[in-house]
Amino acid sequence: MKRLALILALATASFAHHSTAPFDMLHMTDVHGTVVEFRWQNPHSYIDLDVDGKLWLLEAESLNLLQRNGWKKETLKPGDEITCTGGRAKNPDIRAMKCFLVTFPDGRTMKATPLSVPSKAERDKQKQ
Repeated sequence: MKRLALILALATASFAHHSTAPFDMLHMTDVHGTVVEFRWQNPHSYIDLDVDGKLWLLEAESLNLLQRNGWKKETLKPGDEITCTGGRAKNPDIRAMKCFLVTFPDGRTMKATPLSVPSKAERDKQKQ
């Protein structure tokens, strides 16, 4: 019985870790700012972004998934300007988001998650 309880507890913790529940995955948000730090790590990588003097935490995927999309540890450096498109935290007091797509000033884009990103036209239609 104790073993079953332990297995259920670990399964619940594992599921909770991979949940996107804190993020609004239906309505995309764009944030533009300057990279403060890019944490290349598992189980998720993170981008600290200065947006008009306020720090945002952007969650990206695991190293394996980022590498499949062309990312390297050197892809982002402090001082880089980027725009992130993703699902903002549902709590408006928290400046965090699940980053789906990073756009660079030269127009290049890199996927930060395997999920598909609605086009700008689709997002504009959602706002209506």
